[in-house]
Amino acid sequence: MFKNLLNFIVCLALAVLLSVYVSGIGGLFIIILLCLAFIFSVVLVIVSKKTVNVEVALSTSISSKGEKMEMEIHISKTTILPTSFIQLTLVMTPNVSTDHMKQFKFISARRFGDVITIPITTELCGAATIGISEVKLIDYMGIVTSEVDVKDKDKLSDVVRIMPELRDTGMQAEIIKATSENFSYNDDEEEESNESAIGLTGVAGYEHRKYEVGDPLKRVNWKLSSKKDELMVRLDDKVVTATQDIVLDYPVNPTADRAYYENVDKIIEASLAMLAMLLRMGYESNYTYFENGTWQTVEVADEGGLISLQEALAGIRPAPLASRNEIIENADDHVICFCTCLLNMHGELSTYSLSKGCSLAVTEKSGIGKICPNVWKINDEFEFIRM
Repeated sequence: MFKNLLNFIVCLALAVLLSVYVSGIGGLFIIILLCLAFIFSVVLVIVSKKTVNVEVALSTSISSKGEKMEMEIHISKTTILPTSFIQLTLVMTPNVSTDHMKQFKFISARRFGDVITIPITTELCGAATIGISEVKLIDYMGIVTSEVDVKDKDKLSDVVRIMPELRDTGMQAEIIKATSENFSYNDDEEEESNESAIGLTGVAGYEHRKYEVGDPLKRVNWKLSSKKDELMVRLDDKVVTATQDIVLDYPVNPTADRAYYENVDKIIEASLAMLAMLLRMGYESNYTYFENGTWQTVEVADEGGLISLQEALAGIRPAPLASRNEIIENADDHVICFCTCLLNMHGELSTYSLSKGCSLAVTEKSGIGKICPNVWKINDEFEFIRM
């Protein structure tokens, strides 16, 4: 702006020199034109400030990853005069992207305003905020600037919910076995105590047979299986049903960048993959996540429950530190906590030293080591690897 003002002053000085040394009338005419142009330009800024309003709308409120959508910027005005330059600065969370320039200027000359359409690509799951961080008016000579008095600043942004994908990770024996150990069984100590009861496998105690594909792991007798070095399934109904508790730990990160959102995306999809594996084995789960200022716990007992949770997590937002401390400190050894933290988030990671033996699932790219006794790392193929 200072450079433009300096150029304007130089032009006026040259016009004065022209009127003094070359042509008085010609120089005076140029001086008048420059002054009128400046006055007209400033008047348009003042008028535009009072008559222009800006709103943002998205073409959809929910989207799958990798889909195209549109951001519409509605410029309305209550005068037939053209506006001064309107400068807009776009802002969006790193889980969406656009090829459009992030800052641009234009003039709205139509009677009722204009609509500017900007293509957006949804890339990573969770709530994505897309909007305008700044609306400025600039006069035609680039000397005077002013902020637009937007009627409703909440309408300068909009939110799209991006669905996480349900990954087919197959059955991963190690993590399923570790999870199954959280479930309780009746009379596991008695599988060899009743000598009169001979099962189908010839083993004294309750009836067993070898594990077959499709058998629910909640019927696997892990103690007997470890002795026989093969999976043995109980044929009685002595299993005590239980649920696996899963917590999604998605903390607020003041310096959240693309890498953090990628980590969040992978953790959320890994937690859903875990639920899918448990469902195939006949297990139910309780899934706890932060939404609308409180912790929500939903029961996932079938595929319909998994789909409902997938839709709910499309709008997931980070949880504040105080709320995280409360939920993590109360976690016990039956809880698997899926953590989106990165290694540089020391304050957030320290909360796990207070937990009561819960399992922790993190990504390989998080850089987190074995900060609690039972840590699982998730690679790019969504494989769970015990540290």
